[in-house]
Amino acid sequence: MEIRGIWLTTTASKVFNSKQNIAEAMNFLAETGFNVVFPVVWNNGLTTYPSRVMRENFGVEINPQFQGRDPLAELIVEAKRVNLAVIPWFEYGFASSYQKQGGTIIAKKPEWAARDYAGNLLTKNGFEWLNAFDSEVQNFLLSLFLEVIKNYKVDGIQGDDRFPALPSEGGYDQRTVERYRQEFNRLPPENPKDPQWLQWRADILSNFLTRVYREIISINPELIISMAPSAYPWSYENYLQDSQTWVNLGLVDLIHPQLYWREFELYKRDIDRLVANQFTKQQLPQLIPSVLLKQSTYRIDSEHLVKALNYNRSVGIQGEVFFFYEALLEENNLLAKLLKSEFYSKTPRTLDIKEIKNNSFTHRRINSNYSYIDTSQPINLKPQFDWVEPFSEGIAAVKMGYKYGYIDKTGKLVSRLQFDNAQPFSEGLALIKVNNKYGYIDKTANRIIALQFDDAASFSSGMAAIKIADKWGYIDNIGKIIIAAQFDDAKSFSEDIAAVKIANKWGYIDKTCKIIIESKFDDATSFSEGFALVKFVNKWGYIDKIGEFIIEPQFYEADIFSEGLAPAKMGGKWGYINQFGEFIIPRNFDFAKPFSQGMALVNVGGELKQDLEQGKVYFTGGKWGYIRKP
Repeated sequence: MEIRGIWLTTTASKVFNSKQNIAEAMNFLAETGFNVVFPVVWNNGLTTYPSRVMRENFGVEINPQFQGRDPLAELIVEAKRVNLAVIPWFEYGFASSYQKQGGTIIAKKPEWAARDYAGNLLTKNGFEWLNAFDSEVQNFLLSLFLEVIKNYKVDGIQGDDRFPALPSEGGYDQRTVERYRQEFNRLPPENPKDPQWLQWRADILSNFLTRVYREIISINPELIISMAPSAYPWSYENYLQDSQTWVNLGLVDLIHPQLYWREFELYKRDIDRLVANQFTKQQLPQLIPSVLLKQSTYRIDSEHLVKALNYNRSVGIQGEVFFFYEALLEENNLLAKLLKSEFYSKTPRTLDIKEIKNNSFTHRRINSNYSYIDTSQPINLKPQFDWVEPFSEGIAAVKMGYKYGYIDKTGKLVSRLQFDNAQPFSEGLALIKVNNKYGYIDKTANRIIALQFDDAASFSSGMAAIKIADKWGYIDNIGKIIIAAQFDDAKSFSEDIAAVKIANKWGYIDKTCKIIIESKFDDATSFSEGFALVKFVNKWGYIDKIGEFIIEPQFYEADIFSEGLAPAKMGGKWGYINQFGEFIIPRNFDFAKPFSQGMALVNVGGELKQDLEQGKVYFTGGKWGYIRKP
């Protein structure tokens, strides 16, 4: 889906001045080959639509120059007439005014002002700022967003480099200082770019964006959530915009980093960094960069524009958004003619919201919630995560978007959502993965064993299997190597025995690395309840601790013993066997998991499928439910 977008401003532009101007602009953009417009609806503390929120709070319903009209409604009618999507743009976000000492908003509500370290009204590059950490201020901005999506038939909503954002010099108001002191038992540092202080404030803004996202999709899940931050990581360090986290948590459908360089090589450098470091192949369709056409007396030259758009397409980026409309008209429509003759020569597809949403997480977040059953106390989690794992040692791994974290039994996060993978806690430590390296954290999310291994397993019996380069060994709970990396593969210790792979065959060692069962199996698992599941000549069976078969190899698939029973597959169906290999629960299931607390998860009607691209096999379809142990 190619995105061809343009911003429509009220600054240095006449588009909004009349209904006729709006109609002419929409005709021109459709003829040029665009398919989406981003009209400004909020700047300088004023709206470009009649706002009940503004009227009730500040007595000003609309920007006075548009009094008696509704430019947003007029634009929507004209845009839809020529098949242009409309995504209203909240240009100023948390900035209340420009060179007006805070304007009408701070004059009426001075307690809403953001403060720098000296206690002054936070001002940067001429913009005066509202306190983006204040709940009243957040509610006010959110109410403007919701007002637009409830009252107008729009296709989405867009934040900017000022939403959610705050210059990193801010956050020194009394409420935010006290909030930080209560959490860390100290005052915020004077240095506004102290790493912990930066991340803490950026997380507040990311949490607010999460709330905005959820409120919007609860009203209309088909709306596109679009953000246009400055380039990361500059935006994070200077405006607390952690856009990497926004993408990783699945909070945006489209993101338009403002790559406003006047030299092509600098633009190319940022695109390369975004594609290589910030966006995975799966996330790349969300990246639609912003290209600067005009700013003050500057206007992009044709050669630069051609290079930028060609480069976008060469790396798989499907479109761009331009700042801003008036540049297309200069020199007898020079840039518009260039776009129409080259890049936009084919009639654009109407913006396909469903196709865009296919790359997002919205469909997973509607009417979803998780409950834990058969625990000592009922635990119900609000639909704030995309996936939750079972609790282990009082903590559960959770996932939102592409990232994992951990929660306690109240649902409170005990770590940031920052890991690429996260395993259950075992013996006080949890295995985590970040950027293809593995390490271990404790229950306060402190990294006890640094990210250093190429693969690893959870702790068991005081040891954990780890991979260094292409060999496996074992470490203790402070990261010291106890058994050198020497095996082709290795499983966790259980009952003081571990399965290891040597020369393409599996056997078992004890904690001194002594081989106690010779390597002769095609596959093997850890011991459980005195049995180990092993594969021999393409069938699965169970051995004891001296390597003798207790249950002969006969199953197509099987799993470990738990609570005296093990799931096993024979004749295309799963059932449960006892220690003599007898099916105590008949083979009625298409998939089955081991028992836990007297219950086991089973599936009827599903099937195994292979993901050729990922090289993985996964189970899908059917109906899942729990059975009780007989």
